[in-house]
Amino acid sequence: MAGQGAAESDIHQGNWYVLVMGLPRPKQPLTLAPGLALVPLDSPLSVFDLAAAGAVAFREWAMLEPVSRLCTCEIGTAKDSDVVPGYDTLNRAWLASALLVLRGFSRHLGIACNSYSWSLIAGHQKRGAQAFQEQVADEGVDAAIYRPKHDLSPFKGNILDFHARFLVDRDARTDPVWSGDAAWIATHFKTFNRLASKSEPFRLALEAAIDWRYAKEPRLAVGRIWSGIEAVFGVTSELVYRISILCASLLEERGEPRKARFQAVKRLYGLRSKAVHGEPLPQEQLVSAMNDSHRLLRELLLLTIERGHVLGADDFDEALFG
Repeated sequence: MAGQGAAESDIHQGNWYVLVMGLPRPKQPLTLAPGLALVPLDSPLSVFDLAAAGAVAFREWAMLEPVSRLCTCEIGTAKDSDVVPGYDTLNRAWLASALLVLRGFSRHLGIACNSYSWSLIAGHQKRGAQAFQEQVADEGVDAAIYRPKHDLSPFKGNILDFHARFLVDRDARTDPVWSGDAAWIATHFKTFNRLASKSEPFRLALEAAIDWRYAKEPRLAVGRIWSGIEAVFGVTSELVYRISILCASLLEERGEPRKARFQAVKRLYGLRSKAVHGEPLPQEQLVSAMNDSHRLLRELLLLTIERGHVLGADDFDEALFG
């Protein structure tokens, strides 16, 4: 989504509505930040609804037909809530989606955007059938066919992060997003927006935490995730001891928990090296390394967000010697 905002912004400069696939339908709208909300669709989205959108310039509507039943909500993002400095209107929805992934909702994707709510498209076929019959009764068949009153407004939007297949970690949440998740996102969104727009290492780590899911296989995913972990620490060479001790010191209290985490990260880094260098590994071990690596990257990004700044030497020194 982040890489595609510019093209869409050339077409439309107002609010955006991002169709979300893979989240259970929330019971009510949830505010994620000022001008940013996760909203349930009013009706199920059918192939006939998508075809109706296709009739008003949504050229890629057929791509969404196989997953339409998984689309139960949207992220609405308001133009007048753009943050400067920060991300533009459409890409603020990407930030919200990224925060949902960091909260454990890694099964979801923001797959398409539109200039008006997807609730106007979802259920349109049923609503249109009734409107068609009413227009036939009032004005006749010709008027209902050639001058319909029930057409959708012109579609202004595009496909975003649509992937027919993607990897999912074992920790992925399947429960609905609830008010506690929304409150956490709302509390940290401003900091998150600033870090993502101003810090290149944080942005690289964040993108790795999101797009590893699009890798063709776990081996490639492990390499992508570890590029994010290394970005957190600004490591330019593969220093297994340094990364292991810093991760353990930042994430665990002194004593056995820290020692156990040090050994775990060290083992994980060894699997990472074997994976990216093409050494033979059982599939189960690769999948396990992928899951554990993603969990570690999520923990580091969440710690960064909680502290409100990119982790640096002061954080490392305090963790090691404080």
